[in-house]
Amino acid sequence: MSFKCLGIFREKTNSPNRENDDTLILKGVTEELSGLGAETHLIEPENIDLINPEEWDIILPMCENRPNILKLAKWKNNCLVNPVNSVLNCYRDTMTDILQKESSRFYPKTEKRLVENLPGDGPPPFFTEKGCWIKRGDVHNTCTHDVHFIKDWNDCEKVKTDFESRDIKSIVAQDHIPGDLIKFYGIGPYKWFDWFYHAPQELSNFKFDLKDLEQAAGETAKSMGLEVYGGDAIITPESKIYIIDINSWPSFARVRDEAKIHIAQHIYSKKAVEVTGDKK
Repeated sequence: MSFKCLGIFREKTNSPNRENDDTLILKGVTEELSGLGAETHLIEPENIDLINPEEWDIILPMCENRPNILKLAKWKNNCLVNPVNSVLNCYRDTMTDILQKESSRFYPKTEKRLVENLPGDGPPPFFTEKGCWIKRGDVHNTCTHDVHFIKDWNDCEKVKTDFESRDIKSIVAQDHIPGDLIKFYGIGPYKWFDWFYHAPQELSNFKFDLKDLEQAAGETAKSMGLEVYGGDAIITPESKIYIIDINSWPSFARVRDEAKIHIAQHIYSKKAVEVTGDKK
């Protein structure tokens, strides 16, 4: 089966210390697709305006800045992996709206606020002496201080100064969940899954069921509309699983050689269904 596939790299500002890894996973996937008979091409996001979308059957957008994503939203009759709405759903303020509306059992207590209103009338109701996380409300990390851990709510003043200096308008405050921190990757959902412990951290090795972790990640990905995704989870002493973040097209750095094959197969099968109409 022959088809044309366009890959769009992530903005360099959105790949802090991951520029090479982000590049390599997209190149790896398109190389695998070429081996399956696809004609592939890769572009930087600043060249989106030069593309005629009608010339491409499948588009793989790693880009995530809103102006670039909204350009793609105007393209018709194309299969995007991940779809435009799913990328925008991963903006933390939108993610919070979606998961709270669905009463996700895997999402920690989270509250949205405007940066200009920090520290406001006080902390969210879930704030305790264990502290909480303050995260920029739009895209995921562009630098190390897009996420702050605070134990004193008055420290929001420092966060406000930092975020306002970078024109960040909104935040999410999220409950701090003590436990083991895990990084996960998924495709499908439920076609392929992998995970590892974040380093460095002092591991407690709390027990958990891998199938439960995959289910939690998969349910969250489905809520976002994601097909190719990664994120972070916490395993508590009681073996409860929390998904604290999920995003579109991670770098898959530690599992790239395996992931690129599974992503390419997912895309190829998706195109095959489109051509044949066979969803089996």
